[in-house]
Amino acid sequence: EMRSECALSPLCLLHRHFSSSPGSGRLKLTVLSEDRLQMKWKETEGNISGYKVRVKPMAGDSEQEVMLKTKTPKATVGGLSPTKEYTLQVYVLNGSQEALFAKRKFVIEELKNASQTRNNRRNSGAASGKNLTSLGNPATDWFSSFTFASLNIKSYPFPGSQFQCDTSAMTDIVLLVDGSWSIGRNNFKLIKEFLSNLISPFTIGQDKIRVGLSQYSSDPRTEWDLSTYSTKDQVLDAVRSLRYKGGNTFTGLALTHVLEQNLKPDAGARLEAEKLVILLTDGKSQDDANLAAQTLKNLGIEIFAIGVKNADEAELRQVASEPLELTVYNVLDFPLLSSLVGKLTRVLCTRIREKSSRENAAISNRDLDNSCPTDLKISAVTSKSMHLTWSSPPRPPKNYRVVYYPSKGGMPEEVILDGAVSSLQLSNLTSHTEYVVSVIPVYDTVVGDGLRGVTSTLPLSSPRSLRVSELSHNSIRLSWKAAQGATQYLVLCSAAPDGAEDYTTEVKVSQPEVLLDGLSPSTEYSIAVYAMYGEDASDPASIQETTLALSPPRYLSFSELSHASVRVSWEAASPAVKAHHVSYVSSRGSNAVEVPGTATSTVLSPLSSLTQYFISVRSTYDEGDSFPITGNVTTLKVPPPQALKVTELSGNSLRLQWEAVAASDVVVYQIKWSTASGEKPQELSIAGNVATAVLPGLQKNTDYKISIWAYYKDGARSDTVSVQHRTNSRSPPTNLSIDSETPTSLQVHWTPPDGRIQHYKITYHPVSDAGAQQTVSLHVTLQPLLPDRAYKVTISAIHYTGESEITSTTGRTGQCMRFDMMEAFGLVEKEYASVKGVAMEPFIFSGSRTFTLFRDTQLTLRTSDIHLFTIPPEHTISFLLRLLPETPKEPFAVWQITDEDFQPLLGVNLDPSKKSLTYFNHDYKADLQEVSFDQQEVKKIFYGSFHKVHVAVSHFKIKLYVDCKKIAEKPIHTVGSISTAGFIMLGKVTRTRGPRSGSTPVSPQWCWRWGGLRFGAWSEGGQMGRSAISHHSASECLQTLL
Repeated sequence: EMRSECALSPLCLLHRHFSSSPGSGRLKLTVLSEDRLQMKWKETEGNISGYKVRVKPMAGDSEQEVMLKTKTPKATVGGLSPTKEYTLQVYVLNGSQEALFAKRKFVIEELKNASQTRNNRRNSGAASGKNLTSLGNPATDWFSSFTFASLNIKSYPFPGSQFQCDTSAMTDIVLLVDGSWSIGRNNFKLIKEFLSNLISPFTIGQDKIRVGLSQYSSDPRTEWDLSTYSTKDQVLDAVRSLRYKGGNTFTGLALTHVLEQNLKPDAGARLEAEKLVILLTDGKSQDDANLAAQTLKNLGIEIFAIGVKNADEAELRQVASEPLELTVYNVLDFPLLSSLVGKLTRVLCTRIREKSSRENAAISNRDLDNSCPTDLKISAVTSKSMHLTWSSPPRPPKNYRVVYYPSKGGMPEEVILDGAVSSLQLSNLTSHTEYVVSVIPVYDTVVGDGLRGVTSTLPLSSPRSLRVSELSHNSIRLSWKAAQGATQYLVLCSAAPDGAEDYTTEVKVSQPEVLLDGLSPSTEYSIAVYAMYGEDASDPASIQETTLALSPPRYLSFSELSHASVRVSWEAASPAVKAHHVSYVSSRGSNAVEVPGTATSTVLSPLSSLTQYFISVRSTYDEGDSFPITGNVTTLKVPPPQALKVTELSGNSLRLQWEAVAASDVVVYQIKWSTASGEKPQELSIAGNVATAVLPGLQKNTDYKISIWAYYKDGARSDTVSVQHRTNSRSPPTNLSIDSETPTSLQVHWTPPDGRIQHYKITYHPVSDAGAQQTVSLHVTLQPLLPDRAYKVTISAIHYTGESEITSTTGRTGQCMRFDMMEAFGLVEKEYASVKGVAMEPFIFSGSRTFTLFRDTQLTLRTSDIHLFTIPPEHTISFLLRLLPETPKEPFAVWQITDEDFQPLLGVNLDPSKKSLTYFNHDYKADLQEVSFDQQEVKKIFYGSFHKVHVAVSHFKIKLYVDCKKIAEKPIHTVGSISTAGFIMLGKVTRTRGPRSGSTPVSPQWCWRWGGLRFGAWSEGGQMGRSAISHHSASECLQTLL
């Protein structure tokens, strides 16, 4: 009866048997989780040693075996794939022999769905109304599927079964595969696996279904034509051998290639066969794909478009044929292609079956020509409902049976409607779910052809534009665009840190923003955000983000490096640092210090000298330690003592002093000294905290080499530092003598004593003077001596060890050389009467003789008659005179030297009109230079009284004295060479020249020129001094000026 009923009604539920293998009924399978399965069986009778369970996948995973050593008739196998088909075999073991006890094929997902269906059926049986009919157990039954109008109903498996398309109507299928660079070789392998799974359910043959394939990128390439292979195995082998092409994405050019190359009769295309093109791409076309696709569709060629990852869904919908809900597919990544196989193979099978059904409908179902509804429309689709309408057939049925269920698995539901009804509102649906809907007319004795439609409920609006706005080592701030109508948001954050189990935190917020804190550093988190609509949740918006690592310190540097320490500096990366851990490692061991988080440097000590240290600094946070920042540095060599100083002591010893550069690290100083003659060295050890030592037992006037070095705490020895020293006896100079006496100087000679001399100290003073002594150093000019005076000179040697005894002697300065101009011109008491224009009279105050020179008196002599040699550059001109009432107001030369042409070369002029005194000469460049004085003291000269005037000239200065008082001092250039071939004149008017030039009446008392006299000529009293002279000179000239 069941068979006859099935023959009459394709809607009947057909009983499905598992493989008729031995003992399959003895196995009981229980799904523990998605990848774990428990199996039990009835224990066998007799003596056995155990059982062996073999779970073997049809393809893909490695074989797993479980050996049971007891008689317990059960086993658990994990690590299985929920969608793969496995073969389960249970063997009875008896010694070394084994016998097959039970065998069964299973799919975990099928078993799980079967269990769920049984539970749902038990629950729905009590709650359903009279219009709902149970369709049986999907795990053990097959449900008859339905097609569109005029389609014969054939058996259609529920989701989860191993689907095989049961039609082989002539169909030409062209697979158009994107092989651009954006796919990559690994993903291309997933594409080939998808194509193999897509082709496997179909019957391929020359008079059945043919499959061709073209791969495209920058240019399309036919891999094989429709007529190339005639069996399924050949096509699958060709797919496995398919090679990755690479290039750009030109989908429009590829579709044109399909029309012009793949669907030509020469390539195996059949005129009577249906044409299907299946396009698979992962990106947007770089040319216009819509135009080429429209050309194909206008020719009746149906296009299915499959997009992966970055595919442009708008472009896919333009390219694909109607209805788009059946011909457009898009997945987020290549591994998800496998999820399309079940649905796509069923849709393709349905499309192929339609043609076969249309051809057979006229023969096998003539009586039902007018008994089928048409024009099924699904409208008003929401996330929870949809509205069905259809056109009733001319012959109204008794009832309509409307069956709907999720295409990817779920409990089918059925509604029975009166035959006069042509619409139905489906409610309480699951959002974002594809539903298969069938409308079947039921007559009294027959079931008519049904209508079938596939559509998806709308998804609940999901959060959009998910982004990370702030990121730290322990927090992630997330924001997104709000979903309209959402009451709140559910945020799931999960991670699997190393060595820990996966854990998930859940946060509910009302605003489109959340701060996830308390996270672990350097950890990748998967974050999913759901928009909640009451109890329902939208699809999640997901993102993966890795928290930052704990920031290590920055800018590691070293300074203040020595033999035993180094300063390590860094910059803290965050104010959240609690401490810094500084470790240092060398070949001698390791050590570490910890400093507060606010510190940016520390000194590492004590270290070993000349040792390389590897130094690392890491920051400590509440969450743990950062990665370290590292560097290396080598300590310096231990320093030797410095600044050695030798001081001789009384007797036969000396003191050695030094600076201890690193006194705290020195254990002992070792001192060694020896003579140059090679005598046995002597040594002395001094404690490390002492910086001086006395060396005894030395010989006088002997060269010694003194060496010192230091031993440090780490055992290192410093370099040796040496000093040469000659011991001294502090003997005084000998053979002290004086010669080369001049009016202003004495030459002193002596013989240097033995030993090292720093300098000599010379003391000198007049013998008759008991005044204080004066000491002068080597580089100070001695104070003037008095002429024709006896001096006592003493000298001592200043040794490095002190001052010697003094040695003394006496000497006399010579008489001063002077030129008496009065006597040279005959202005003396015995000769004046023979000089024309000269009168003499006594000076009533002092009794001295004075002379009066009348106007135009000629007082001119040859220079060479007075000066045998040239005039020295340093000289003094002195005169005592008074101006007479009849002295004219024009300038005149008191004394001057001219050349042979009577041109003035050197002299002293007085200007009564300006009341000034002028000294003139020719400098070393032969240029005339004049120096004038007009101070108030100078003007007294012109008042008619006697005044003493001294003009003292040196290399660079000129000084004027009036009445033994210094009036002024002015700079001057060095006097040039003055010729002695000219003339010397007294009282000549400056405006006249020649031997008969005019003169001025004046009354002089004396006029002298002093050669070689200096500025101190008019100081009163005796002069004495003491000088310090280099020991390199054996004499010193003592000079004085009158």
